[in-house]
Amino acid sequence: MGLKVTTFNVEWMVSFFNGDWNQWDGTIVDSFPGKKLGSINLAPIPDVPAVCRRIANVIQAVDPDILALQEGPPREEQMQLFVDTFLGGEYTIFGSNRQWQRNYALVKNNLAQHCRAEDWDDDQFKSNWKNTPYHPWGTIKLEDRKVHDFHRLPLVLHVTPPGQANSLEMVVVHTKSKFSKLKNPQQWEERETAAVKDALLVRAKLSAEMKMLRQYFVKRLSQVGDDHAFMILGDFNDGPLAEEMEREFLIHNIIDEVVGSIMEPKAVLTHGMTPDVIASSATTRFRNPMKNGTLTEELIDHIVVSNGLLNGTSSFQFDQSSCVVNKAEFEAENEETEQHEERQLRPSDHLPVSALIDF
Repeated sequence: MGLKVTTFNVEWMVSFFNGDWNQWDGTIVDSFPGKKLGSINLAPIPDVPAVCRRIANVIQAVDPDILALQEGPPREEQMQLFVDTFLGGEYTIFGSNRQWQRNYALVKNNLAQHCRAEDWDDDQFKSNWKNTPYHPWGTIKLEDRKVHDFHRLPLVLHVTPPGQANSLEMVVVHTKSKFSKLKNPQQWEERETAAVKDALLVRAKLSAEMKMLRQYFVKRLSQVGDDHAFMILGDFNDGPLAEEMEREFLIHNIIDEVVGSIMEPKAVLTHGMTPDVIASSATTRFRNPMKNGTLTEELIDHIVVSNGLLNGTSSFQFDQSSCVVNKAEFEAENEETEQHEERQLRPSDHLPVSALIDF
């Protein structure tokens, strides 16, 4: 038997509910005029149900047993309404802490009774995701030290399929963005102090979140053993190659931090994709401020797995050859082009990634 798992960042689903949280009227709106949330501008959507159908059609074409979903709406009732209206009520929802961009796991109904999510509101669980120290670039004094907490708590889901004694542990993540005050090549070329320091600062915070993910994984292995089936999947907001800033300032590529060290071979995580697939894959594209707004493609949505899951000693076997970006399913619902970019025309600003697990 097997499971198909997918990760998909669906781009500000709260827009479908008029950008409302506490004042939500219980409906999915026909159209959304756009909204400003702090420094974020949510794009207008003239036909909200049409975008919802784009997303649902991608999900149904991929047909995952478990969907790790990022940027879901803040309220469970909103997510449930989307599932009932556009996915035929086929999935049971599990959610993490309530945020404007919330992490969810959507599990096929026939499997949901065999799943358990960690209580995101439990103090012991929350302690894994807070109070990680870091220093802003160039500071060394104790009073300069800051601490960082995960804003969007990871969702931890334990899956014990029928007839199985062991569980698969899935951690759904959406880490901090790298967006900063560094907006254009001139700021970088002139080493504009405030902009470059801010860019380094957001990388430090993202690095702190990777450290927490790493610590959680190592802690779990110490509790349940080296052969535990463990995976982290979601939007890491970092790709497989070092950027110019990382190369020049000799800071590490941030996703590498969660993978581990050759000095701890039993606690190394492996990317779900084969090397050739990694080299040829992308899950998002954006106007790169460091390249005069040129459209840049990058692989930032990942699945990483433990040794026990990769080699099958956990009683679960991850099929690395199956781990791919679901580009065909996405493009079948995408009408956006480089010349015509509009939220209305795309399912999301990220593509999904899927893989198969046998047991």
